[in-house]
Amino acid sequence: MGCEKQAGDHDHEYVEISLDDISLRSLQLSDIDDFMAWASDDKISQYTAWDGYTSREDGLEFIEKIAIPHPYLRAICLRNRVIGFIKVTPDSAGEGCHKGQLGYVLASKYWGQGIATRAAMMVVSDVFEKWPHLERLEGLVHAQNRGSQRVLEKAGFTREGLLRKYTRLKGMTVDVVIKMESQKRPILESDLSIRHLDPATDVDDLMVWVSDDQVTKFCSWDTYTSRDQAIDYINNVVLHFPYYRVICLKNRAIGAISVTSNTGNDKCRGELGYVLGSRYWGRGIATWAVKKVASTIFEERPELERLEALVDVENKGSQRVLEKAGFKREGVLRKYCILKGRTRDMVMFSFLCGDDFQSQ
Repeated sequence: MGCEKQAGDHDHEYVEISLDDISLRSLQLSDIDDFMAWASDDKISQYTAWDGYTSREDGLEFIEKIAIPHPYLRAICLRNRVIGFIKVTPDSAGEGCHKGQLGYVLASKYWGQGIATRAAMMVVSDVFEKWPHLERLEGLVHAQNRGSQRVLEKAGFTREGLLRKYTRLKGMTVDVVIKMESQKRPILESDLSIRHLDPATDVDDLMVWVSDDQVTKFCSWDTYTSRDQAIDYINNVVLHFPYYRVICLKNRAIGAISVTSNTGNDKCRGELGYVLGSRYWGRGIATWAVKKVASTIFEERPELERLEALVDVENKGSQRVLEKAGFKREGVLRKYCILKGRTRDMVMFSFLCGDDFQSQ
């Protein structure tokens, strides 16, 4: 459970700092002196499951056996000196984990200055990318720990309720407030990009969406179940495709977008296709990517006059993507193709060279 309090909650030394001086990094054995400066403070451990560390040996044991092996524990640093730590503990091991619990401690003389809030926001922006399967980050806070509740509220967490007599702490059964941060935080366009797929580094990111049944539901190919399948797909399909790009968030591949090429009398048109990791749906990313490609493809491929997209009639989300990107809905092609063993109706969309990006 978090443990920060506001400056006025208790009397303690107060040191004013700039949030620009705050950073996160791994906790190291060489940090022991800074760690001991606050880890033995009773105000720190009042709402934690552990008691204060009173000896250097105990502190070193914590860093070596708990902090360093922890799947996600970061030291909160002021000008690289450790003044606390923040961690996310997964609910279970492996890629199937969808939930993690946030915890943090901060030296009492730095309470009430937004440091814990800043650290929590930094972790939230990082941990969902580091653990793609994570869908929920939650914080459990002692009902009397008002300071820590305010930290999470300011970091964008939603209060879900009060869990009565939920756990034992320091020999007493206590109530805890549960706060949740969903994975869907605003995404800046400046963090998005489109680039060529790198077979050496992108295969694990690609596996996140090609192994997701939600993503492949309306795709012509089936869900991949192994990394080898993904590697074969890259080598035998992607690298030979006329136009295939990965959609990236902070240069990490979270989806893909492609355009086919035709010959003869059909070379004037290309078919657009795209996939996006399901955890990024509904955030405007696919629309951004479609617009990006439509704005450049006619220059890159001068023979093209028409960019078209076929969407399953039941795939309402993808239809909205194309409409928002300025594509024109031309009609429904009945029993047009076989998908997953069934004949399907498909909606035809098009974008012509010279069209604008106003929603149709």
